Amino acid sequence: MPFLLLLNLIIPIVMILVGALLKKYPADMESHTGYNTPASRKSRAHWDYAQSIAPDIFLSLGKRLGVIEIVFSAVMLIVHVSAGVAVGIGCCVGAGFLFFGFYKTESEIEKKFQ
Repeated sequence: MPFLLLLNLIIPIVMILVGALLKKYPADMESHTGYNTPASRKSRAHWDYAQSIAPDIFLSLGKRLGVIEIVFSAVMLIVHVSAGVAVGIGCCVGAGFLFFGFYKTESEIEKKFQ
């Protein structure tokens, strides 16, 4: 059962990995890699700004989510909640953080280029 709770760490690990890769290998607009959304493709300035803020946002949220998931999993073990329920809740929290990462990046782009 405790090993199933490691599934809760998939989303934070992916967020940290994506943030680190975007930071280490900056994307160019022509290759369509990197933080690639309609808001980031509006202009070259939008693209460059999105590529500069997205890695930091995803790294920060991924680290925070990782700590939250570790604490959450420990609490679920202590109170003897079934692994299925704990993984389900952890996945929902992870998905919320992931969507918030996109929302935060998009809102920062819109705020900068109003």
